[in-house]
Amino acid sequence: GAGKTALAEALLIAGGERVRAGLLDSDPDERERGHTLSLGVASMTWKGHRINLVDTPGSPDALGDVFPALHAADVAVFVVDAVDGWQAVHDQLWSACETLAVPRLIFLGGLDRDRASFQDHLERLRERYGKPLAPVHMPMGVERDFVGVIDLLHLVAVTRGGGGRIESEVPAERRAQAERNRETLVEAIVEVDDELLLRYLEGDVPSVAELADCFEHGVARGDFFPVLCGSPQLDIGTRLLADFLIEECPSLDERRDVDGPPSAVVFKTRSDPYVGHISLMRVLSGSLRPDEVLENARTGQPARLHRMFALQGSEQVPVTGVCAGDLVAAAKLDDVQTGDVLVADGASVAPVDLGVPRGYHRAAIATRTARDEDRLPDALRRLREEDPSLGVEVDEATRQLILVGYGPGHVQTAITRLERRYGVGVDEVQRHLRYRETITEPAQGRGRHVKQTGGSGQYGIAEIEVEPLPRGSGFEFTDEIVGGVIPRQYIGSVEKGVQLAMERGVIAGYPCVDVAVRLVNGKSHRVDSSQVAFEMAGAAAFRDAALKAGPVLLEPIMRVEVTVPDVYTGDVMGDLSARRGRIEGTRQLPPGRTVVSALVPEAELVTYVGDLRGLTQGQGVPEMVHDHHALLPSHLAPVGSEAASPATP
Repeated sequence: GAGKTALAEALLIAGGERVRAGLLDSDPDERERGHTLSLGVASMTWKGHRINLVDTPGSPDALGDVFPALHAADVAVFVVDAVDGWQAVHDQLWSACETLAVPRLIFLGGLDRDRASFQDHLERLRERYGKPLAPVHMPMGVERDFVGVIDLLHLVAVTRGGGGRIESEVPAERRAQAERNRETLVEAIVEVDDELLLRYLEGDVPSVAELADCFEHGVARGDFFPVLCGSPQLDIGTRLLADFLIEECPSLDERRDVDGPPSAVVFKTRSDPYVGHISLMRVLSGSLRPDEVLENARTGQPARLHRMFALQGSEQVPVTGVCAGDLVAAAKLDDVQTGDVLVADGASVAPVDLGVPRGYHRAAIATRTARDEDRLPDALRRLREEDPSLGVEVDEATRQLILVGYGPGHVQTAITRLERRYGVGVDEVQRHLRYRETITEPAQGRGRHVKQTGGSGQYGIAEIEVEPLPRGSGFEFTDEIVGGVIPRQYIGSVEKGVQLAMERGVIAGYPCVDVAVRLVNGKSHRVDSSQVAFEMAGAAAFRDAALKAGPVLLEPIMRVEVTVPDVYTGDVMGDLSARRGRIEGTRQLPPGRTVVSALVPEAELVTYVGDLRGLTQGQGVPEMVHDHHALLPSHLAPVGSEAASPATP
C-alpha cells in the first residue's frame, strides 16, 4: 500500500512506455484485492539506458516473491509512504538485502497526500539505520503545497514544466531547512572516504564533483543509503529517480560479467494457461539466444531455451537475443524451478539460497469432490513452483492436509488460485490440533482375550502396571514375567497391543504419551494362545489400567516471539497473557523495537496472525514453533476431538 506499483508505472510512463490499467497488477486476484500479490516485470529506456523494473508485493501475506527477486536485482528501491511511514516488512526486506549485499535507496512517496510528512519520517529512518542514511532530495512543501523537489547535492529547486525539468533557486522559506539537510547529506557522504572525512573535519567542504564521485561508490558498496522523494500521481520526483538510477547506482559492469560465458538465474516461475510453464530469468553473464542449450547447475541436466520473450507486464514480447543484465522469460523448461542457475556446459556455480522465510500461519484444507482430490497433488505442485514460500504438509496426527503461509490472506490466495487456474475446488476447514493424552497416577490393569467356540480358539491374558513418566519421555515397556506364565514369543505381542491402544487413546481418541508399562503376570494356553490373542490382551490391559490412572488431556504449546515497535509492547504482552500465554521475557532491538517471548497454547493462536496485525497496525511480526505439550485445564475441552481421532489401526 505504499505505492510501489504506482511508482513503477509512473517511471514507465516517463520513459515513454504505453501503460494500460493493470499493466503490472494483471492477475484477477490482484484486481479484486487492490494490491500486488505476485511480482510484475517491465522495462523502459531512459536517456539511452535500459532500466528493468521488478515490481514486488509488499503485503506481509505475499512476500514469497520478493526474496528470489533480490537475486535478479542490482539495486532495491524501498518505497515508503509519507503518511504511514516505515513498516515492519521493510525491516525484514532490508535485512535480506543486507545479507545479499544489494545496494538500497529509499523513495518517500505520497507527499501530496493529507497528513504527509518528510522531515519526521526522515529522522525516524536515520534513528533506525544511522548516519549512512541521508536525504538526496527534499520536498518543496507537503500535502497541497507540494510543488517540486530540492536537489540537495546541487542545492537547486526542480519543478515540472511544459518543457520538462525546470531548475531554479531554492525558495527563501525553504533555504534553511535545505541547508541543514544538505549538511546531513555531506556528512553521510564523507563518512565513506577517510581522506574526504579528514578534510571535512578540518573545515574543508569537498566540491560537488568530489562528493558525487564518493557518493556513487558509497551506494554501490552499501555504505550509503540515499533518500529520494516525490509523488508518482503528480509525476514529481519520478524522473529524478530515473536519473539517479542511471547516474549514481552501480553500473552493469560493476555487478555483472558482460563478456563471460552465458549464465542466468531463475527468479520466478509462472504457469500460463496457454504457454504452460514459464521461467523468468536474469542474465548474469554473457549473452543468450533462442534454442541455446544451458546446463541446470542443480540437476546437471540440459535446458534448451526453445522460446524466449521479454515481459511488459502480462504482454509477451519476442526477443532474438539478450545479454547480461537483461530480464527474459523462457517457456517449457523441464525440471527448472525458482532459484536454479543455468550455466554454460561445464561451468560451476554456487547454488542460490533463496532465503525465503518460513511461514507461520497454518490452515487445514479439504477437497470438495473425488475428482478434486485426484487433481490436487499436481495443482499443489504447480502452485508451489510459482510460490516457494507456500508450505504443504500432511499432519500425521490428525490426517489433515495443511497449507502453511504468511497469513490468512496468503492461504486464501492459494485456495482461490487452485480453483481459478487449475480447476481444483478446496475449502478451508477447521484445523484439528495435536492433543495428546497421558496418565497422572499409577494403576494396574488386566486384559483378557479368550474365545473357545469349537475348533481352534484364542487365549491370552495379560496383567500390567502403569505409571506416569516425566513430560516428553515417551513410552517405556518392561518385561517382568517370571516362571514362563506368558511364553517368551508372546511378550512382544503384548507390547505391540499396548502401543496400539496408546495410539488410539482412552478418553478422546488422541495418542497417549509419557507412560511406563510393566508386564507383571498373565496366562497362556498350550494350544489356543497366539500372537493375535496376546496383542488383544495387551491392548485391553492398557485400556483397563489407563482408565484407573487418572487420564488427562495434554494440549500443544507454541513458543512465540513477536517483534513490535516499543509502543505496542504492553498491548502485545497483555494479549498473549489473555490467550493463556506465559510471558518468558523481552529483549530490545535497536532502534525502538522489542521482541516479546512467550509460551502460548496453540488453541489460542488459530487467528493470531490476523489479530496481531490489527493490534499493532500491521507492525507486529510473529514467529511460532511447537515447543511441548502441557496439561489442558479441566474446564476446557478440545474442539472437534472426534474428527481429529486417528483411524483405528
